[in-house]
Amino acid sequence: MNKHASQIVVAIVCGLLGFLLAYQYKVLAGKGTTETNYNSDIMAEVENLKNEKEELKATNSELNEKLTALEEGAADVGDVELEIKKQLDTARKQLGLIDVKGPGVKITLSLKSTMFGTNAGDSSRLLTDNELVSLVNTLWFSKAEAISINGFRITPQTGIKVAGSEIWIGAAGRIDPSKDIVILAIGDIGQLNSGLKFQSFEYGNYTNYDNDKKESDEIIIEKTTQSLKSDYIKSVQD
Repeated sequence: MNKHASQIVVAIVCGLLGFLLAYQYKVLAGKGTTETNYNSDIMAEVENLKNEKEELKATNSELNEKLTALEEGAADVGDVELEIKKQLDTARKQLGLIDVKGPGVKITLSLKSTMFGTNAGDSSRLLTDNELVSLVNTLWFSKAEAISINGFRITPQTGIKVAGSEIWIGAAGRIDPSKDIVILAIGDIGQLNSGLKFQSFEYGNYTNYDNDKKESDEIIIEKTTQSLKSDYIKSVQD
């Protein structure tokens, strides 16, 4: 009798285990399908945003061309209109709305190699947002008229902030501090060099990088890819 009872108990336990395994497999299969669908939705949304960005850039370029043509036509009217056109062109250069060129300096920061390689995986050795901000401020103080970091234009609304293992340059670009960082600055070369003499590369994580500075009679800095916002500022005269 005890033998039959034991067999019945074993059969019941095996049945329960089989049911639990089947249920768990069903749950995991459903979860995998949900995650796959979720990832597909994210990828589709990212692709849509990329397409919208390209369309907006094309529209913006077209509008800028039309506006330039209108301004040049108005500038032919007289000296006052010509002066207004010059002021608009200057404002566009300063705001980073157009590509610019001129004399300046190129600074390249490269992570130093150790006996184990560059050791780029050690985040404690990498440049931080605070150190980049310090260098940019030094260049502005040295009368730089245009600055870019790895091709991303610095404008009055460009913030520099660490995000995970990368550094955000405004909302438009990210850079990897384990790779070369190239800073371009246009301005009076003498003043830029004088300012950089006070920019120490011998503190913080700067000591983990080789720095190379070159002068150039013509540096090209491309326009910003970040939209400037003016939702809250208003003229006092309005």
